[in-house]
Amino acid sequence: MAYQVYLPGHYLRNLLDLVQSRGGNTQAVLASAGLSETPDQQLPAALSWPQFQAIIAHSCAMIEEPALGLYLGSQLTITTHGLLGLATMSSRNLQEAIELICKFTETRSPLLTLSMQIQSQQVWLTLTELQPLGSIRHFVVETFAVALHAILDFVSAHQYRLQRLQLALPRPDYSELYQAFFACPVEFAAAEHRFIMPLADLNIASPWADRQVKSQLTAQCEQELQRWQQSQSMTGLIRLMLGRTKGRIPSIEQVASEFALSSRTLRRRLAAEHTQYQQLVEDWRQQMAAQYLLTTRLPVQQIGYLLGYADPANFGRAFRRAYGLSPQQFRQQAYSADC
Repeated sequence: MAYQVYLPGHYLRNLLDLVQSRGGNTQAVLASAGLSETPDQQLPAALSWPQFQAIIAHSCAMIEEPALGLYLGSQLTITTHGLLGLATMSSRNLQEAIELICKFTETRSPLLTLSMQIQSQQVWLTLTELQPLGSIRHFVVETFAVALHAILDFVSAHQYRLQRLQLALPRPDYSELYQAFFACPVEFAAAEHRFIMPLADLNIASPWADRQVKSQLTAQCEQELQRWQQSQSMTGLIRLMLGRTKGRIPSIEQVASEFALSSRTLRRRLAAEHTQYQQLVEDWRQQMAAQYLLTTRLPVQQIGYLLGYADPANFGRAFRRAYGLSPQQFRQQAYSADC
């Protein structure tokens, strides 16, 4: 079924300025999404998912720049990230800044989430896609990755060290550009999108640390997150939640508890959006399964696990019902079409 996830429009102005600087027609870009900008009509505060897709696809095609995401990410200064950017600046050290980003990423971009893991003497920052990104996947991941790198570099006063960048993306034709943006080894077709940095770098102090300011800004970020969640459809919120629960599909009771609702109220709200929880889960699984098969080298069994199938055979049967092919046949057919 169709669904809506409303995306904050914070960065639309930055994108349009970049397109214009490359000789593009910003009114045509906006028109591709049914929008316009006049002295009497400002840019929207939020974009629907179809509008977002149309604007990105039209921008890349208009200026003939497939690496647009890399360039846009580099244009986003710490202050363009609003309350979250200011809160990271006022953090005591890099660890506090990263923890804030992990918690409040959805207020800036609900398409990806960030998590932090300690692995021996390294820190792994993993970017997880919360829904299928389709044809604009490179753009979204690249914009987020460059912007995150810039935030960490700024907060640490250029002291943080990115040792390696892993991306679960096919190697693009412009892969040589990555060195200019990240200055570290880059691995494509990885299992996940991941920043790898030294554990010691978490202790790098922010020159702008201010405990009181950080406390005030964090409270405002909490309010912003709550307002954003209240503006979303229940279908959209649950899809994003499913993207964060790798290897586990929560029960409807668990989902209801997450949103401080009774399961009866949740069912009623989903019915008002013309869906049911199990159908929503199956739709999400089918779309994410296709994306994993088409864009990663992950084994089929691991993909099934990520989508909450304990038994690979159950994943295979569900996929065949949806697509008429086994996961292996689906991947091979796509590979053959590209050759």
